[in-house]
Amino acid sequence: MTTIAITADRRFRRNRVRSALLGTLASIVLLAVSVMPAAAGDDITVKQAWSRATPKGAQVAGGYFTIENHGATLDKLISAASTAAAKVEIHEMTTLDGVMVMRPVDGGLVIPPGASVTLAPGGNHLMFIGINVPFSEGEHIPAALMFERTGKIDVTFDVGSVGAKGPRMIVASTDAAVPAVSSPPPSPEDFFIHLCGTRLMANVTVSPIRSGAVAVSIELENADELPLAAQSLSVTLSNPAMPVGPVTAEAERVANDKWQVRLPADVPGKWSLALGIKVATNDRVDIAAPILIEK
Repeated sequence: MTTIAITADRRFRRNRVRSALLGTLASIVLLAVSVMPAAAGDDITVKQAWSRATPKGAQVAGGYFTIENHGATLDKLISAASTAAAKVEIHEMTTLDGVMVMRPVDGGLVIPPGASVTLAPGGNHLMFIGINVPFSEGEHIPAALMFERTGKIDVTFDVGSVGAKGPRMIVASTDAAVPAVSSPPPSPEDFFIHLCGTRLMANVTVSPIRSGAVAVSIELENADELPLAAQSLSVTLSNPAMPVGPVTAEAERVANDKWQVRLPADVPGKWSLALGIKVATNDRVDIAAPILIEK
C-alpha cells in the first residue's frame, strides 16, 4: 500500500509541473501575440481621392488625397500606378534658392505614425503622366498606391471640373435632387496646356474660331495654384515653318485672373506660344511652350 501511495504522489507532482509549464507557455504565447503589430493594411487609410478634368491636348493630370496612419509605425508611399496613364509619379513642392520647384519625391513620401498627410494643389501631389484620354468631370480614375509596409491599396479618383479646388462634397438630403450645373465640355478641337514657370503657372486653352484665327484663353495662378491677378498679359504665336514672323497681341482681362485674345493662325500644326506677364511694375515673367492647332 505504501508503494502505491508513493507512485500516485509522484504522478500527481509530475502532472502539476506539466500543467504549470503549459500555463507558462500559454502566457508567453499570449504575451507575444499582444505585442505583435497590426496586420499590414489596418493602419493606413486613403480618403477623398480626387482629380481635375483635363481638356483635349493635356498630357498630365494631378491626383490629390489624404493618407491617415492610425498605427504606431512610420510608413512610406513609395510608388503609384494607373491604367489611365503611362506612368504616375509622386511629386513634392520644395523651395530652392527662393524658387518653388516641383520634382519627384526621393525615397518615398513619409507618413508619420499617428498622423495624416494631405496631397493637394500647390503641394505634394500625384502626377498622371501620358494620360490615355482626357479626364472628364464625373469620371472615376482607378489607381494603385504602393506603401513600404502596408503594400498595395487600390484607390479611385473622383474627377471634378477643370478649375476644381477640392473633392466633391456629397450631402445627404431629403429634398429633391437639383441637377448640378457644370461647365460645358471642351471642344474636340481645343488644345489645352499647363505652363509652369518658376513663380507662376498658366492654364492655356487654344480654340479655333474661324479660318485662319484662334482664340486663346489664359488662367493665371501663383506657385500655390491660387488665382493670380497680373497687370497685363501679351500673347505671341510663332511658326518657324511660316514665312511671316511672330504675331503678338495684348490680351483682354475677362476676370480677375482670366484673359482672352484672338490671333491669326493660318495653318494647323505645331506652333510656339509665349506669354509675357507683367505681374507688377518692373516685374515681368516670360514663359513659352509648343502647342498644337487643329482645324
